[in-house]
Amino acid sequence: MYKKSFGFLAFIAIPFFVVLFLFSNIAEATTGLTIQPIKISETVNLGASSSGFISLTNASGEAINVSLEVEDFVPTAGTSNISFVGRAEGNTTVRDWITVDSPSSFVFEKGESRDVPYKITAPVNAEPGGHFGVIFFKATEIKQGGQLKIGTRVGVLVFITIPGNQLQKGKILDFKAPFLVQGKSVPFKINFENTGTVHFEPKGTITVKNIFGKETGKVEVSGQSVLPTGSREITASLNSEGFLLGRYTASLSLVDGEGNELSAKDISFYAFPIKYILIFLGGVLLIFIILRYLKKKVNISITVSK
Repeated sequence: MYKKSFGFLAFIAIPFFVVLFLFSNIAEATTGLTIQPIKISETVNLGASSSGFISLTNASGEAINVSLEVEDFVPTAGTSNISFVGRAEGNTTVRDWITVDSPSSFVFEKGESRDVPYKITAPVNAEPGGHFGVIFFKATEIKQGGQLKIGTRVGVLVFITIPGNQLQKGKILDFKAPFLVQGKSVPFKINFENTGTVHFEPKGTITVKNIFGKETGKVEVSGQSVLPTGSREITASLNSEGFLLGRYTASLSLVDGEGNELSAKDISFYAFPIKYILIFLGGVLLIFIILRYLKKKVNISITVSK
């Protein structure tokens, strides 16, 4: 009997320790960087400069080699995607505008952090509008035994606006919410298209009213950039303190970069907390069963002595 029990435990334990061993090796082999900020957005006048710092931390379990490079990108029309491009002719390429005060390659010790200075200088003949690039930091393991393992690459998006004849305009393509909501949270999705010439963050509110027309919540919409000629799905969520029940109407109002108010068609959704109602009914049913059982199995008698 003991042999069978021991064999059964070994059968369970061996796969467990194999998985644990593999997971530990993967965790130790992780080569990564953390970076802040993830986006730099600057308005730079012709011939002027702007500067700042990028905070970099070695998040891997050992010393790594870090190399950096700057690349240009352009938005893909009608989508939220971007395309990296080679060096452009003239003064439109952002990689020539950005100077990073750091060696192109350096050793980063385990747990080390540093602030990497950068400077953006706009040429005197730069074209007005939006210009875009990425500062990439690539981490690789230090060579051991003649082998080099590729690690991770993180980047800081750089959005540069040159003042002049630029437009910050856009339009709402779609606004939707789930037809049926079962909890306290209501997710909203906004499909927004940037029809201007520079990036910007559409800002506004979503106002929610119940079937009686009373306002029951308001959601702020902000913090998500949309590139020119591109579209993006912007998300927002209403987190109610209490339960939602019945029919609700949501109204969206956004303001573009030129102060124009944009609105979408009001949408309706229904809220019915099925899960909580089922839990409540289940609890009531359980109490009923317990009381019925006790009534059949337990006899309670009271004797009064004279």
